[in-house]
Amino acid sequence: MKVLIVEDNTNLADVIGMGLNMEGMQAKAVYDGRDAVEELDNGEYDMVILDRDLPGVHGDDIARMLSERHASTYVLMLTAASQTEDIVQGLNLGADDYLTKPFEYAVLLARVNAVRRRKERSRVSTFHRGNFEADFHTGIVTVSGRRLRFGARELAVLQTLIEANGGVVSTEELYQRIWHDDHAHTRGIVKTTIYALRTKIGIPDFIETIPGQGYRIP
Repeated sequence: MKVLIVEDNTNLADVIGMGLNMEGMQAKAVYDGRDAVEELDNGEYDMVILDRDLPGVHGDDIARMLSERHASTYVLMLTAASQTEDIVQGLNLGADDYLTKPFEYAVLLARVNAVRRRKERSRVSTFHRGNFEADFHTGIVTVSGRRLRFGARELAVLQTLIEANGGVVSTEELYQRIWHDDHAHTRGIVKTTIYALRTKIGIPDFIETIPGQGYRIP
């Protein structure tokens, strides 16, 4: 699961990020609201741990932005504003959860893990379009009844594109999600994998290239 930590207390942000990475997640910390907006514009995150009182762009504006986009990103506000009206306001702005400072790291981790479990349960398991069928539980993909052979990472790329529901997934996003722990590869492996998928599937325009943005299954 990809987590963006937006917190201007750099020590706190780095400690949270280190802890989540040790739990097997892909956590990145930024310390300014403008940097957070840039990250969210250029990549997809499953969850944002969001301070409210940020330099650059206020955390409330970031939560509102994600809500207006109808983004699937889960927003956990992490802030010192602990009055009831603060919590109500944060949730009404688009936050999914609210944790006040000071906090116990174990509580934060439990909430993040709860989101991770929900995300894993909601992953696309089957997909059908025309003569194309995919079952990601079994790894079986067929075109006109003919079974195709895919490697694990090819299947992961295919599933990620399908789960975007017509949205564009950038090269960087695919690389970070699927090859993030493999330093033997460069980002060129994404282009190679897309080419292999297109060749094996054999359906024209099944995977579209959006110049300067990435790939999608429309």
